[in-house]
Amino acid sequence: MGKATGGLVQHRLCKMKPIYLFSLLTILFSCTEKYTGEVSFKSCKIKYDVLDEKEEFKVDGQHMVGNQWRLESAKQELALCLCEKYLQNPNKETKDKILEIYNDDFKFYDRQISFKPVDFDSILKNRKEVFDYLILID
Repeated sequence: MGKATGGLVQHRLCKMKPIYLFSLLTILFSCTEKYTGEVSFKSCKIKYDVLDEKEEFKVDGQHMVGNQWRLESAKQELALCLCEKYLQNPNKETKDKILEIYNDDFKFYDRQISFKPVDFDSILKNRKEVFDYLILID
C-alpha cells in the first residue's frame, strides 16, 4: 500500500508541475508586461510606452523621462501628423485639433505664448519647430 500510494503521489506531482510552471511563467510575464498609450485623431495615431506607477516614480524621481513627458511628446507628434494631413486636405476639425494641441498646457513643452496671438498659417509653416517632440536633456 505504501509503495502504491508513493507512486500515486509522485504521479500527481508530475502532472502538477506543468501547471505550476505555467502559472509561474504567466506571473513573470505579466509583471514585465509593457503598457502602451495612444493618442489619435482621424487617421493619425501615435503610440507611446507607459510606465507602471512604481517604475515611473523611480524614473521621474531621478528627473528622467516619465509618463507625462511621453504623453506630451505623443501629442506633439500627433500635431505634426495632423498638420501634414491638413496641408493635403484642409478642414475645420483638423485645424481645431491642431490648435487645441498648440494651446494645451504642457509641463515639458512650454510654448512661451506672447500676448500677440500666433496665426494658424504661421503654426503650419513652422510646424516642425512648433511641434518638435524631441527634448535634449542636460
